[in-house]
Amino acid sequence: MHAHKLIVHVPKSRRIEINLPEDVPEGEAEVIVLTQELRDARSGEPDSDEKIMAACRAIDAWREDNPDRLLSKDQLDAALGAERDGWGEP
Repeated sequence: MHAHKLIVHVPKSRRIEINLPEDVPEGEAEVIVLTQELRDARSGEPDSDEKIMAACRAIDAWREDNPDRLLSKDQLDAALGAERDGWGEP
């Protein structure tokens, strides 16, 4: 299977015409249309990418403000081991 990526302008009529390279064989092909999500500008709500970036900034800020609360891998393994030991045998 081969993929050919083309950027097209979708007009008001929502009709597009594409010309494929000569090396595309005749016959059945699958066409997938990917578009940008439209968000309601009136809502002012951030899109998912903006939400993820805001969460990353919040995590980075917390890490800077709480360096003493960050655990190394060995410390984390020890804490998890102690927690598991406290569970006892079922």
